[in-house]
This record gives sequence, C-alpha cells and structure tokens, in this order.
Amino acid sequence: MKIAILSAADVAGWYAATLMERGHQITIGPFGHVPGAVKGLIEDGIDGVLILTEDDENLSEIAARWTRETGRPVWRELTEIPQGGDSAR
Repeated sequence: MKIAILSAADVAGWYAATLMERGHQITIGPFGHVPGAVKGLIEDGIDGVLILTEDDENLSEIAARWTRETGRPVWRELTEIPQGGDSAR
C-alpha cells in the first residue's frame, strides 16, 4: 500500500520506518498547496494518507480534500493502518 505522511513534525521519519517494516511504500511531504498536493497524491497512486498534525491548516486541508476527492482513507494513528503487502489493497 502506498501511504503519504502529512506531518510538520520531525517524527515522520520514525513513522515511515515503521510503515516500511510493515511492507508499505511511503511518501513524505512537503506537498505544497492544497490543489496541487492532492493532484500529486492522486497521480502518485497513493492509497491512503497518515496525518500527524492538527496544527497545520494546509496539511489538514490536504487530508480533507484528499478524502473528499478520492474516498480513500485518512488515518491519524498507526494502529488504524492495515498491514502492508499486496493483501492490504
């Protein structure tokens, strides 16, 4: 599963490592402004978004628009994300 991590925090690397150990492919921002960011995530074939901040309006809007436009998941906790590999699709 391809996951984008939306985070203004320095913890994104730790989350990425954990998700890669679980068999996921990871993309970490910056993703830019909302319309272009969402378009880029769609073009990159992202399956879901993990958002690690509530204090960043741009990242929150990317996550909100992402789910509205694609119907794909937005997660806020690692425990919400299915295990990786092809069976996760």
